[in-house]
Amino acid sequence: MKALQYRTIGAPPEVVTVPDPEPGPGQVLLKVTAAGVCHSDIAVMSWPAEGFPYELPLTLGHEGVGTVAALGAGVTGLAEGDAVAVYGPWGCGTCAKCAEGKENYCLRADELGIRPPGLGRPGSMAEYLLIDDPRHLVPLDGL
Repeated sequence: MKALQYRTIGAPPEVVTVPDPEPGPGQVLLKVTAAGVCHSDIAVMSWPAEGFPYELPLTLGHEGVGTVAALGAGVTGLAEGDAVAVYGPWGCGTCAKCAEGKENYCLRADELGIRPPGLGRPGSMAEYLLIDDPRHLVPLDGL
């Protein structure tokens, strides 16, 4: 698949070919139909080499929408072809902040290595996006 990746600090992103992701248990594969460009994408590419927080190459984009392409074992409540938007802040889903609906303040995200798309894990500026948990998807129900 094609993906827009930030590969070298200080260089512009590149369109490259990478392997198609495949969903594992509990995961959802999304066929991306649109990805937003956000200030966060610019911030990632503006970060200096010293202290850069992510591994390169990094597929950009934390804002995305698409259709469900495949479901990993055990995923319920979604079907192939469903239109969904990706919920940006990812957290553990169980800590006090996540329970309040404030996953962007997750108390355990760093400890558990949770990174949202485009901010430490492959993002939505690609043909497909792997979602770790279906709770990070918002059904669009015909929008």
